[in-house]
Amino acid sequence: MKKDKESKKSKANGELVLDEITGDKTDLRLLKEQGITYPKSERKCLPSARDKYHFSLISFLRTTIGKDLTKVPMPVFFNEPLSFLQRLTEDLEYANLLNKAADCECPVERLVYVSAFASSNYANVPGRFWKPFNPLLGETFEYHNQEHGYSVIAEQVSHHPPISAIHVESDKWIFWQEYKLDTRFRGVYVKVCPTGDVHLKFKSNDCHYSWKKPNTSIHNIVFGTLWVDHEGSVEIESHQTKESAVVHFRNYKKVSKDYLKLTGSVTDKSGDVVYHLEGGWMEGLKAKPCEGTNRREIDMWIATPKPDDTAKYFGLTEFAMHLNEMNEDINCPTDSRLRPDQRLLEEGNIDEAGAQKYRLEEKQRAARKKRENQRQSWTPRWFRLVTDPDTGSSSHVYNGGYWKAKVEKDFSACPDIY
Repeated sequence: MKKDKESKKSKANGELVLDEITGDKTDLRLLKEQGITYPKSERKCLPSARDKYHFSLISFLRTTIGKDLTKVPMPVFFNEPLSFLQRLTEDLEYANLLNKAADCECPVERLVYVSAFASSNYANVPGRFWKPFNPLLGETFEYHNQEHGYSVIAEQVSHHPPISAIHVESDKWIFWQEYKLDTRFRGVYVKVCPTGDVHLKFKSNDCHYSWKKPNTSIHNIVFGTLWVDHEGSVEIESHQTKESAVVHFRNYKKVSKDYLKLTGSVTDKSGDVVYHLEGGWMEGLKAKPCEGTNRREIDMWIATPKPDDTAKYFGLTEFAMHLNEMNEDINCPTDSRLRPDQRLLEEGNIDEAGAQKYRLEEKQRAARKKRENQRQSWTPRWFRLVTDPDTGSSSHVYNGGYWKAKVEKDFSACPDIY
């Protein structure tokens, strides 16, 4: 009864409660009925290796010191052949952890696997120093993973400030997040500070989890070998069952060579620590039970090694290489795979990629100016802004309808961005 009253109150205030963020049940059914699948990719490399581009890095960086890098036009030299929407999708490389969590009857063990998933997003970072393409306003990305049974739809919902929204759904769980960031060049390193919450909900019990991502610093931008560290405590809360977990990412200046290590703990609803977490964000994570708890040790995940020649291909993992691969079922005109500048970069045509990047950015500016002159605001196609009752924060969540449009081959409402 209390739950119904809260729902009515939220509707009266024009907000949506978590129960209404149920995802794409009808659409996913249609997708399966129509037999729309993504064949498992077998490619182990990109069409072209990354050449040694001739570019005056120092001259460019001198013009960016102290500036917000999200507002600085970046030469294609700095890019990898992926959109940031695809980069967000890489968070799902270890989605099998969510399937394991969904199958756990014990809420503490379920949170152990959620903690591992929240930590696994960074295993793809080493050797990965090129930035993804900033998505154009209205750009989208779809992905369907047969192996682990989930579908992804992501959209760039704002340009200034840049905001990306992603919705991932399987038969067992829904994962969503709105990604905003503050990025600044500090002279010798770049610091990336994500904002916004990451959300996860299990369908069997309506348990909702949320957390925030740590900050990331990229060092030796001008001289030396590039390397990355992360800093911050990722605090994961189970809003319904009240268990909690924390995973500590440690700054190099504070812990020196131990910056790769992860530590943390999982606490039950009474506030007692049940598991200690140990591992590294490049290698994996395990949970060791506290004495007297009579629980088993859990090896949660081990990072998948990158291909031996990954340095030739922007440091990408095999999973990342699959994301920009075209297939005949891509029929949404705003999908990241159809970006001409990104496609040309993947094929090794650097000069033409740069020219296309400039053209697309100018087209985006012209469209924005036209809207301003006509006093029109931008409305995302697949996402809407709501307030989450558990966290109290606002974020863009999925409207539904994308996969239905795909099945019906009707994307006529999508903007012309390419």
